[in-house]
Amino acid sequence: MKEKFLPQNGLEKMNQDQSSEVKNSENLEKKVQEKKGIEKVIVERGVVIPFEKLPPKSIALDGYVEGPAIDVEGERFSFDHHAGCIRLFTRSTAQQVMDALLLGFEPKDFTAYINDVDGDTTLAVWLLKNPEAVNNKFVRELVESVGPIDSHGPSYPPLNEQLVNVFYYGVMKPVVDLQRARKYGEANLEELLAVCLENIDKLIEGKFDYRLQEEKEPNFEITHQGDGWIMAKSDGYIFNILYEKGYKRIVAYQEQSDGSIAYTIGKKSDLVKDFPIGPHNKPGTILYALNQREPGWGGGSTIGGAPRNSDGSRSRLAPDDVFQIVEKVVKSVKNKK
Repeated sequence: MKEKFLPQNGLEKMNQDQSSEVKNSENLEKKVQEKKGIEKVIVERGVVIPFEKLPPKSIALDGYVEGPAIDVEGERFSFDHHAGCIRLFTRSTAQQVMDALLLGFEPKDFTAYINDVDGDTTLAVWLLKNPEAVNNKFVRELVESVGPIDSHGPSYPPLNEQLVNVFYYGVMKPVVDLQRARKYGEANLEELLAVCLENIDKLIEGKFDYRLQEEKEPNFEITHQGDGWIMAKSDGYIFNILYEKGYKRIVAYQEQSDGSIAYTIGKKSDLVKDFPIGPHNKPGTILYALNQREPGWGGGSTIGGAPRNSDGSRSRLAPDDVFQIVEKVVKSVKNKK
Protein backbone atom coordinates (compact mmCIF):
# COMPACT_ATOMS: atom_id res chain seq x y z
CA MET A 1 0.00 0.00 0.00
CA LYS A 2 1.12 3.58 -0.65
CA GLU A 3 2.53 5.66 2.17
CA LYS A 4 0.42 8.59 3.23
CA PHE A 5 1.63 12.15 3.94
CA LEU A 6 5.27 11.06 4.01
CA PRO A 7 7.60 11.70 1.06
CA GLN A 8 10.15 9.01 0.26
CA ASN A 9 12.56 8.73 3.17
CA GLY A 10 10.46 11.30 5.03
CA LEU A 11 10.19 9.25 8.19
CA GLU A 12 13.88 8.41 8.07
CA LYS A 13 14.71 12.12 7.88
CA MET A 14 12.35 12.85 10.77
CA ASN A 15 14.03 10.11 12.81
CA GLN A 16 17.45 11.53 11.96
CA ASP A 17 16.36 14.99 13.03
CA GLN A 18 14.98 13.83 16.34
CA SER A 19 17.96 11.53 16.98
CA SER A 20 20.27 14.49 16.41
CA GLU A 21 18.21 16.54 18.84
CA VAL A 22 18.50 13.85 21.51
CA LYS A 23 22.25 13.59 20.91
CA ASN A 24 22.64 17.34 21.10
CA SER A 25 20.90 17.22 24.48
CA GLU A 26 23.70 15.08 25.87
CA ASN A 27 22.24 14.57 29.31
CA LEU A 28 18.58 14.10 28.34
CA GLU A 29 18.52 10.32 28.62
CA LYS A 30 20.49 10.40 31.87
CA LYS A 31 18.10 12.97 33.33
CA VAL A 32 15.06 10.96 32.28
CA GLN A 33 16.56 7.91 33.98
CA GLU A 34 16.93 9.84 37.21
CA LYS A 35 13.16 9.39 37.62
CA LYS A 36 12.25 12.97 38.39
CA GLY A 37 8.80 12.23 37.10
CA ILE A 38 5.76 10.40 38.40
CA GLU A 39 5.93 6.69 39.14
CA LYS A 40 2.28 5.88 39.72
CA VAL A 41 -0.63 6.22 37.33
CA ILE A 42 -4.11 5.12 38.37
CA VAL A 43 -6.41 4.21 35.49
CA GLU A 44 -10.14 4.09 36.22
CA ARG A 45 -12.22 3.77 33.09
CA GLY A 46 -14.98 6.36 32.87
CA VAL A 47 -14.51 7.72 36.41
CA VAL A 48 -15.05 11.45 36.99
CA ILE A 49 -14.68 12.98 40.44
CA PRO A 50 -14.94 16.51 41.90
CA PHE A 51 -11.64 18.34 42.27
CA GLU A 52 -12.19 18.56 46.04
CA LYS A 53 -12.01 14.77 46.34
CA LEU A 54 -8.51 14.54 44.90
CA PRO A 55 -6.02 13.54 47.61
CA PRO A 56 -2.80 15.52 48.10
CA LYS A 57 0.00 14.92 45.62
CA SER A 58 -2.50 14.21 42.83
CA ILE A 59 -2.67 15.13 39.16
CA ALA A 60 -5.97 14.57 37.35
CA LEU A 61 -5.65 14.41 33.58
CA ASP A 62 -7.99 15.03 30.64
CA GLY A 63 -11.38 14.78 32.29
CA TYR A 64 -10.78 12.67 35.41
CA VAL A 65 -11.73 15.97 37.04
CA GLU A 66 -13.88 18.23 34.92
CA GLY A 67 -12.10 21.45 34.07
CA PRO A 68 -8.64 22.84 34.82
CA ALA A 69 -7.94 23.57 38.47
CA ILE A 70 -4.97 24.27 40.75
CA ASP A 71 -4.54 23.91 44.49
CA VAL A 72 -0.86 24.66 45.06
CA GLU A 73 -1.00 24.46 48.85
CA GLY A 74 -2.87 21.15 48.76
CA GLU A 75 -0.66 19.88 45.92
CA ARG A 76 -3.61 18.98 43.70
CA PHE A 77 -3.85 19.75 40.01
CA SER A 78 -6.32 19.13 37.22
CA PHE A 79 -5.10 19.52 33.65
CA ASP A 80 -8.18 19.40 31.43
CA HIS A 81 -9.74 21.18 28.47
CA HIS A 82 -13.14 19.50 28.20
CA ALA A 83 -15.25 21.35 30.75
CA GLY A 84 -15.19 24.52 32.80
CA CYS A 85 -13.35 26.37 30.05
CA ILE A 86 -13.67 27.98 26.64
CA ARG A 87 -12.31 25.47 24.16
CA LEU A 88 -11.22 28.14 21.70
CA PHE A 89 -8.78 29.55 24.26
CA THR A 90 -7.81 26.42 26.22
CA ARG A 91 -4.79 24.31 25.37
CA SER A 92 -4.85 20.52 25.35
CA THR A 93 -4.01 18.52 28.46
CA ALA A 94 -0.53 17.64 27.18
CA GLN A 95 0.16 21.29 26.32
CA GLN A 96 -0.99 22.38 29.80
CA VAL A 97 1.29 19.80 31.39
CA MET A 98 4.22 20.88 29.24
CA ASP A 99 3.65 24.53 30.15
CA ALA A 100 3.55 23.65 33.86
CA LEU A 101 6.81 21.68 33.59
CA LEU A 102 8.52 24.47 31.69
CA LEU A 103 7.43 26.88 34.43
CA GLY A 104 8.97 24.74 37.16
CA PHE A 105 6.33 22.19 38.19
CA GLU A 106 8.01 19.18 39.79
CA PRO A 107 5.83 16.06 39.50
CA LYS A 108 8.05 13.63 41.42
CA ASP A 109 6.11 11.72 44.11
CA PHE A 110 2.77 12.75 42.59
CA THR A 111 0.15 10.24 41.40
CA ALA A 112 -1.62 10.78 38.09
CA TYR A 113 -5.24 9.79 37.57
CA ILE A 114 -6.80 9.08 34.17
CA ASN A 115 -10.11 7.63 33.00
CA ASP A 116 -9.30 6.89 29.35
CA VAL A 117 -6.34 6.22 27.06
CA ASP A 118 -6.15 8.56 24.08
CA GLY A 119 -3.34 10.48 22.43
CA ASP A 120 -3.57 13.61 24.57
CA THR A 121 -3.81 11.70 27.86
CA THR A 122 -0.98 9.35 26.93
CA LEU A 123 1.31 12.18 25.89
CA ALA A 124 0.54 14.06 29.11
CA VAL A 125 1.40 10.97 31.19
CA TRP A 126 4.66 10.53 29.26
CA LEU A 127 5.63 14.14 29.97
CA LEU A 128 4.92 13.71 33.68
CA LYS A 129 7.09 10.60 33.69
CA ASN A 130 9.86 12.39 31.79
CA PRO A 131 9.70 16.04 32.87
CA GLU A 132 13.23 16.92 31.75
CA ALA A 133 12.27 16.03 28.18
CA VAL A 134 10.28 19.27 27.78
CA ASN A 135 13.61 21.01 27.12
CA ASN A 136 14.06 18.88 24.01
CA LYS A 137 13.09 20.64 20.78
CA PHE A 138 11.59 17.55 19.15
CA VAL A 139 9.43 16.82 22.21
CA ARG A 140 8.09 20.36 22.19
CA GLU A 141 7.32 20.14 18.48
CA LEU A 142 5.49 16.86 19.10
CA VAL A 143 3.32 18.37 21.84
CA GLU A 144 2.62 21.55 19.87
CA SER A 145 1.66 19.48 16.81
CA VAL A 146 -0.54 16.91 18.54
CA GLY A 147 -2.11 19.16 21.19
CA PRO A 148 -4.12 21.55 18.99
CA ILE A 149 -5.56 18.65 16.99
CA ASP A 150 -6.88 17.14 20.20
CA SER A 151 -8.25 20.51 21.34
CA HIS A 152 -9.81 21.69 18.09
CA GLY A 153 -10.13 18.60 15.91
CA PRO A 154 -9.34 18.12 12.23
CA SER A 155 -10.34 21.67 11.30
CA TYR A 156 -7.10 22.93 12.90
CA PRO A 157 -4.05 23.05 10.56
CA PRO A 158 -1.25 21.07 12.26
CA LEU A 159 2.22 22.45 12.92
CA ASN A 160 3.80 19.24 11.60
CA GLU A 161 1.30 17.09 9.71
CA GLN A 162 3.54 14.08 9.20
CA LEU A 163 4.43 14.03 12.90
CA VAL A 164 0.74 14.21 13.85
CA ASN A 165 -0.05 11.27 11.58
CA VAL A 166 2.89 9.18 12.79
CA PHE A 167 1.72 9.82 16.33
CA TYR A 168 -1.96 9.02 15.88
CA TYR A 169 -1.69 6.21 13.33
CA GLY A 170 1.60 4.78 14.58
CA VAL A 171 2.27 5.51 18.23
CA MET A 172 -1.42 5.25 19.15
CA LYS A 173 -2.13 2.41 16.70
CA PRO A 174 -3.00 -0.06 19.50
CA VAL A 175 -5.87 2.24 20.51
CA VAL A 176 -6.96 2.90 16.93
CA ASP A 177 -7.02 -0.83 16.14
CA LEU A 178 -9.17 -1.60 19.17
CA GLN A 179 -11.58 1.20 18.33
CA ARG A 180 -11.93 0.04 14.74
CA ALA A 181 -12.56 -3.51 15.92
CA ARG A 182 -15.06 -2.10 18.45
CA LYS A 183 -13.20 -3.82 21.26
CA TYR A 184 -11.81 -0.78 23.06
CA GLY A 185 -14.43 -1.15 25.78
CA GLU A 186 -13.05 -4.59 26.61
CA ALA A 187 -9.39 -3.55 26.65
CA ASN A 188 -7.12 -3.53 29.68
CA LEU A 189 -6.34 0.18 29.83
CA GLU A 190 -3.26 -0.18 32.03
CA GLU A 191 -1.64 -2.51 29.51
CA LEU A 192 -2.75 -0.32 26.62
CA LEU A 193 -1.23 2.76 28.25
CA ALA A 194 2.07 0.96 28.85
CA VAL A 195 2.36 -0.05 25.18
CA CYS A 196 1.63 3.46 23.94
CA LEU A 197 4.08 5.02 26.41
CA GLU A 198 6.76 2.64 25.16
CA ASN A 199 5.95 3.73 21.59
CA ILE A 200 6.50 7.36 22.58
CA ASP A 201 9.87 6.40 24.08
CA LYS A 202 10.86 4.87 20.75
CA LEU A 203 9.58 7.86 18.80
CA ILE A 204 11.58 10.31 20.91
CA GLU A 205 14.70 8.14 20.62
CA GLY A 206 14.33 7.97 16.84
CA LYS A 207 13.76 4.22 16.97
CA PHE A 208 10.08 4.06 16.11
CA ASP A 209 9.84 2.13 12.85
CA TYR A 210 6.50 2.82 11.23
CA ARG A 211 5.29 3.64 7.75
CA LEU A 212 2.03 5.46 7.32
CA GLN A 213 -0.10 3.63 4.82
CA GLU A 214 -3.01 4.80 2.74
CA GLU A 215 -5.98 4.60 5.05
CA LYS A 216 -9.28 3.29 3.76
CA GLU A 217 -11.83 6.07 4.08
CA PRO A 218 -14.48 5.18 6.67
CA ASN A 219 -17.94 4.31 5.47
CA PHE A 220 -20.71 6.55 6.68
CA GLU A 221 -24.38 7.24 6.14
CA ILE A 222 -26.25 10.42 7.02
CA THR A 223 -29.24 9.02 8.87
CA HIS A 224 -30.91 12.18 10.18
CA GLN A 225 -31.13 15.75 8.93
CA GLY A 226 -31.80 18.32 11.64
CA ASP A 227 -32.28 22.07 11.54
CA GLY A 228 -28.76 23.01 10.35
CA TRP A 229 -27.11 19.83 11.63
CA ILE A 230 -26.80 16.15 10.75
CA MET A 231 -26.48 12.72 12.33
CA ALA A 232 -24.25 10.16 10.64
CA LYS A 233 -23.60 6.50 11.31
CA SER A 234 -20.08 5.33 10.55
CA ASP A 235 -17.49 2.62 11.01
CA GLY A 236 -14.69 5.07 11.82
CA TYR A 237 -13.71 8.67 12.56
CA ILE A 238 -15.53 10.92 10.07
CA PHE A 239 -15.45 14.49 11.41
CA ASN A 240 -12.59 15.46 9.09
CA ILE A 241 -14.50 14.12 6.09
CA LEU A 242 -17.76 15.83 7.04
CA TYR A 243 -16.06 19.15 7.81
CA GLU A 244 -14.45 19.02 4.38
CA LYS A 245 -17.91 18.48 2.87
CA GLY A 246 -19.12 21.68 4.51
CA TYR A 247 -20.99 20.31 7.51
CA LYS A 248 -20.25 22.25 10.71
CA ARG A 249 -22.64 20.67 13.25
CA ILE A 250 -22.51 16.91 13.58
CA VAL A 251 -23.60 13.98 15.70
CA ALA A 252 -21.63 10.88 14.65
CA TYR A 253 -22.29 7.44 16.05
CA GLN A 254 -20.98 3.89 15.95
CA GLU A 255 -22.66 0.74 17.18
CA GLN A 256 -20.56 -1.20 19.69
CA SER A 257 -20.15 -4.97 20.02
CA ASP A 258 -22.09 -4.95 23.30
CA GLY A 259 -25.11 -3.28 21.70
CA SER A 260 -24.44 0.18 23.11
CA ILE A 261 -23.76 3.16 20.88
CA ALA A 262 -20.78 5.55 20.93
CA TYR A 263 -22.05 9.02 20.08
CA THR A 264 -19.80 12.01 19.47
CA ILE A 265 -21.28 15.49 19.15
CA GLY A 266 -19.06 18.09 17.53
CA LYS A 267 -18.96 21.41 15.78
CA LYS A 268 -16.11 22.94 13.83
CA SER A 269 -15.23 25.54 16.49
CA ASP A 270 -16.65 27.80 19.18
CA LEU A 271 -17.31 30.26 16.39
CA VAL A 272 -20.18 28.10 15.08
CA LYS A 273 -23.54 29.25 16.46
CA ASP A 274 -26.94 27.58 16.97
CA PHE A 275 -25.48 24.31 18.24
CA PRO A 276 -24.80 24.64 21.99
CA ILE A 277 -23.03 21.38 22.76
CA GLY A 278 -21.96 21.93 26.36
CA PRO A 279 -21.04 22.03 29.12
CA HIS A 280 -23.20 19.20 30.38
CA ASN A 281 -24.12 21.04 33.59
CA LYS A 282 -25.44 24.14 31.85
CA PRO A 283 -29.19 24.20 31.16
CA GLY A 284 -29.99 24.84 27.53
CA THR A 285 -27.10 22.82 26.12
CA ILE A 286 -27.32 19.56 24.21
CA LEU A 287 -25.25 17.63 26.74
CA TYR A 288 -27.40 18.92 29.59
CA ALA A 289 -30.56 17.70 27.84
CA LEU A 290 -29.04 14.29 27.11
CA ASN A 291 -27.91 13.97 30.72
CA GLN A 292 -31.48 14.48 31.88
CA ARG A 293 -32.39 11.38 29.91
CA GLU A 294 -29.22 9.34 30.50
CA PRO A 295 -26.60 10.42 33.06
CA GLY A 296 -22.97 10.36 32.04
CA TRP A 297 -22.84 12.45 28.88
CA GLY A 298 -19.87 14.80 29.02
CA GLY A 299 -17.67 17.19 27.13
CA GLY A 300 -17.15 20.86 26.44
CA SER A 301 -18.36 23.61 24.18
CA THR A 302 -17.21 22.11 20.86
CA ILE A 303 -17.20 18.37 21.42
CA GLY A 304 -18.86 15.90 23.73
CA GLY A 305 -20.11 12.38 23.81
CA ALA A 306 -21.94 9.45 25.31
CA PRO A 307 -21.19 8.01 28.75
CA ARG A 308 -17.99 5.98 29.14
CA ASN A 309 -19.17 3.39 31.62
CA SER A 310 -16.83 1.40 33.82
CA ASP A 311 -17.86 -1.83 32.05
CA GLY A 312 -16.77 -0.36 28.72
CA SER A 313 -20.29 0.25 27.40
CA ARG A 314 -21.53 3.56 26.01
CA SER A 315 -25.04 4.96 25.47
CA ARG A 316 -28.23 2.91 25.47
CA LEU A 317 -30.24 5.65 23.77
CA ALA A 318 -31.49 4.88 20.27
CA PRO A 319 -30.42 7.22 17.43
CA ASP A 320 -34.01 8.44 16.98
CA ASP A 321 -34.15 9.42 20.65
CA VAL A 322 -30.84 11.30 20.46
CA PHE A 323 -32.00 13.08 17.33
CA GLN A 324 -35.21 14.25 18.98
CA ILE A 325 -33.37 15.53 22.07
CA VAL A 326 -30.75 17.42 20.04
CA GLU A 327 -33.29 18.85 17.61
CA LYS A 328 -35.43 20.14 20.48
CA VAL A 329 -32.45 22.03 21.93
CA VAL A 330 -31.46 23.46 18.55
CA LYS A 331 -34.98 24.66 17.77
CA SER A 332 -35.26 26.17 21.24
CA VAL A 333 -32.12 28.22 20.65
CA LYS A 334 -33.33 29.44 17.29
CA ASN A 335 -36.82 30.27 18.58
CA LYS A 336 -35.33 32.62 21.18
CA LYS A 337 -33.94 34.89 18.47
